Amino acid sequence: MASEKQQLSMLSLACVLLMLVQEMRCLASTRSSSKMEVEALLKWKSKLDNKSHSTLSSWNGSSPCSWRGIICDSFGSVASLNLSHSAIDGTLQHLNFYHLPNLVVLELANNSLFGNIPPGIGDLSKLTYINCSQNNFSGNIPTQLGSLRSLQILALEDNNFTGPIPSSIGNMSSLWKLDLPRNHFVGSIPKEIGMLGSLNFLDLSSNNLIGSIPKILGNLSTLQYLFLYGNQLSGAIPLEIEGMRSLIKLQLLGNNLTGPIPSSIGNLTNLSDLRLFRKYVIGSYPILHR
Repeated sequence: MASEKQQLSMLSLACVLLMLVQEMRCLASTRSSSKMEVEALLKWKSKLDNKSHSTLSSWNGSSPCSWRGIICDSFGSVASLNLSHSAIDGTLQHLNFYHLPNLVVLELANNSLFGNIPPGIGDLSKLTYINCSQNNFSGNIPTQLGSLRSLQILALEDNNFTGPIPSSIGNMSSLWKLDLPRNHFVGSIPKEIGMLGSLNFLDLSSNNLIGSIPKILGNLSTLQYLFLYGNQLSGAIPLEIEGMRSLIKLQLLGNNLTGPIPSSIGNLTNLSDLRLFRKYVIGSYPILHR
């Protein structure tokens, strides 16, 4: 009996020691991660213009959790970088995303950032929110964005992005909002967007997109807002649009669409805002069934 109690005591002690070792490893890992984060953020700050240095005057020392725009998680690791409306002027080229492994929110809207978004952004596997709207970013959207499987919101409107919208966006299985208007995107709408089963909001308006509206977009049964106006889209509105059962707003005006307005639009019972043309073609208006 005594030996059984002894064995139980030894087992309990071993469990406690194992937990302590794991906790120490976790603490050491967190400290190492925090040091990398500090170095990455301070290096980026050093490459920004002087006015930005003034804005980021609190960015000094070894504890980023007290810096402007930074929120840390319960382990003291940087989880949110929010510098919107902060007059930040510079590029992201010197921001090492790989050293910000726990970043969940990247909010840089309404600044004077320019240049490309680096491919390294694809390393931020925990990212759920990106807002880089109203800056001067240019170049192509990096295909590596498709690696961000946890991303829910991608907002890049009012920049100078060019090139095609990457088909890798179709890999963002958690994406809820895709907001890319008022850029200079070219090429066709990637059919892969039709695989984003959680998508609620899609705005590709005021770009230079060509080709037809992909039929596969009809698979987006949770989509409530679809804005494709102000492009050079052609062909007919696909009959498959009736699959967008949740649609509230549909705006397609300012394109080169042809053919009749599909009667299937009349089955979209939640639709309250329908704008199809400045110059459309043939056919009568379908009746919306309420």
